Amino acid sequence: MLALCEHPVERARLVAEAALLPTAVEEILRWTSPVLHMARYVTRDTTLHGQPIRAGERVLLWYPSANRDAAVFPDPDRFDVGRTPNEHLAFGLGEHFCLGAGLARQEVRVMVETLLARLPDLELAGPIERLRSSFIGGIKHMPVRFTPRAPQDETRGPG
Repeated sequence: MLALCEHPVERARLVAEAALLPTAVEEILRWTSPVLHMARYVTRDTTLHGQPIRAGERVLLWYPSANRDAAVFPDPDRFDVGRTPNEHLAFGLGEHFCLGAGLARQEVRVMVETLLARLPDLELAGPIERLRSSFIGGIKHMPVRFTPRAPQDETRGPG
């Protein structure tokens, strides 16, 4: 929600075009990578972008950096709810891909959809306090103000 509050034009675009919700979820994940880094030991001597790396050395993948790589993402520092393709690494890659990725995507989709409908005027109301962690990116406190609205269809059941 912070990304949507900080980018009101993209938020308005998403509200106006509900079909953008799936790409918006992927962009939110790219923009706000939940895990900051992952370390691994190199198993054999190799070279990466001209840099030799010896077996046994540790390498560190910084997810926020990878998800803003200009070689992968055109205009990587722009938040774009319609970005496609969006091959972000928010959930890792290969055998280390997050088993909960599908559930996490669904949770983000439901949260964004519900909050945009119920709190259309949500805005920041003070300074953000980030979680103090070198591993997990998160927000500890995010003061907001809004005018709550009732659900659009009170008769609709779950699902």
